[in-house]
Amino acid sequence: MDSDIRGRRARLNEAAPDKKKPPDAARSARSADIALARAPDEEKAKMWAEAEARYAPIVSLLDGSTYGYEAVPYRKDTGTKWPAEAFFAAAEADGALYACDRRFREAAIRGLPSGRGGTKLFLPVPAGIVNEAGIAPGSTLRRIEAAGLRPEHVVLQFSCRSFGEMETLRAAMRHYRLQGFRISLSGIEPERESLRRMTLLRPDYAQLEGGWIASDDGASSPPDERVSAGAALASRAVDESLLGAITALARKEQIVLIVNGISDEAQLAPLVAAGVGYGRGRWIGDARAAPGTIPADVAAQIRQEVSRRYRGAAGTLSDLTLSVETFRSETPVAEIARHFEYQREAHGFIIAEEGRPVGLLMKDKLHQLLSGQFGLPLYWNRPVGKIMDMQPMIADESTPIDQVSQMAMSREPDKLYDAVIVTREGRVAGIASIRALLEWVTHARMADAQWANPLTGLPGNEPIRRELMRRVAEGRPFAVLYADLDHFKWFNDRFGFHRGDDVIRYAGETIASYVREAAPDGSFVGHIGGDDFIVVLTSPDPAALARGLLERFAQGIGAYADPDAGPVVDREGRVVDSDGVCLSLALLACERTEGWTPERLSERAALLKKEAKRQSGHSLAWESV
Repeated sequence: MDSDIRGRRARLNEAAPDKKKPPDAARSARSADIALARAPDEEKAKMWAEAEARYAPIVSLLDGSTYGYEAVPYRKDTGTKWPAEAFFAAAEADGALYACDRRFREAAIRGLPSGRGGTKLFLPVPAGIVNEAGIAPGSTLRRIEAAGLRPEHVVLQFSCRSFGEMETLRAAMRHYRLQGFRISLSGIEPERESLRRMTLLRPDYAQLEGGWIASDDGASSPPDERVSAGAALASRAVDESLLGAITALARKEQIVLIVNGISDEAQLAPLVAAGVGYGRGRWIGDARAAPGTIPADVAAQIRQEVSRRYRGAAGTLSDLTLSVETFRSETPVAEIARHFEYQREAHGFIIAEEGRPVGLLMKDKLHQLLSGQFGLPLYWNRPVGKIMDMQPMIADESTPIDQVSQMAMSREPDKLYDAVIVTREGRVAGIASIRALLEWVTHARMADAQWANPLTGLPGNEPIRRELMRRVAEGRPFAVLYADLDHFKWFNDRFGFHRGDDVIRYAGETIASYVREAAPDGSFVGHIGGDDFIVVLTSPDPAALARGLLERFAQGIGAYADPDAGPVVDREGRVVDSDGVCLSLALLACERTEGWTPERLSERAALLKKEAKRQSGHSLAWESV
């Protein structure tokens, strides 16, 4: 084999007899090796001819907008997906890794229109490419610039399935980070070793495989493999908790989380509930030969789910909006710098065309850019459109502040403190700082904590009143469920307040967890005080939900009973026919909201509660109004 390489190297040298050869023999050999690697033979060309680049959309799960595209290898002859790992492994086995990687990059970058510069391109790259003789630093950068893109718009995507690849992967990540690229790590699984690799490598993005997230696929399973509705709800709760933990870990490590494999609409709710920022999969959109838009119905469903999650949240972005000066993208950087000097309180300016935002320039990033060795001569007289952030965070002024805060914290680490552009009907309305957002959220959390019940942690009377007023003002049907413990005074007197507190906590946890499972969309659980609770929710059958809650409560309350407790007595000391603490529910199904107030709802519920308490055991009294 060595003799064959020497022979081919000699033929390459003989092909250019008129060129002056380098004096250093070692340099000459290296040059010949690089030329050989860059001149793929027929077998290498044949392998590349079997693959093409397609684009799978990545969507924001916070507002339904297109965040970027992942370039995916496909077989031309069959039109089937060719997983990037398998594609590069086959290329490496044939000695064609450099050739196939280079041509795939060129095709993927070339196929992304320059008008898509506001979105990101996730480009699969084999970690082993750093060991190839033909690799030349800066070649990818030149192709990106020729396509009208910038390095921050291209994310190089690596895969790491085992610790054996760690050193090679670290070398590849270091090689490309020095050139200004962001790095994504794919193939993350919800298990310890995979998450450990993620935290050790610290990529900018982590792509979590989401095929395990509960969906509606079970409906088509054989009868003996189907699970009950209760088990499905429990599975969803587990998924949400696990997703929330992984999201929190990624946020702590300043890693942007993307979930792959979203194949069903039912997977959307746990993803949004867990605060996952971005997603990709069959339900979002299939890979296409040219970058396409997110289907309108998919974007609408994402916005609807996010709206349900933040429904009732106090405060909108309009409360934090400040006026700001805007500039056109042709404005010289020098002029923007002078305006920052004149307006020392300004931390960012919006770049707009015809009143619509197209970019953002933060003061600290401009100063960082100009302070480099060649910053001033390179950028001082260039248009600001060449250096602005083409992917700023933009939100309508009606967006809840809690939602905006979640969106802001889901961004890349170097954008966490960039201002938010506020719009009104698509046009610039102003700007909101991250400091103002965080201060508002902090004060809101402190206010919520002030009104929270110290025993259960559930919202107290003031949040309950606000929730009822909001539901009435919305004008949509809703249900109010009042819960009260029967014979709790007897239990408290008989066993002491410590065990009484345990029962109160059990009641609050049971009500909150069951409602979260059975009616997760916009439900509210509050603790009025003592042994009284309230639930406000939207459900097609609130009576069935109430009966399910009674069953759930009855299953666990027995753990607090004592066979030697003696007879149960009422407040007057009379013996009653009961086994112990029971749950009474009063349900008001509000079909119309005109004329109702929180006070009137409470009065009506009190009458129903008396009716429920006249029944023995766990009871329900309800009416539709």
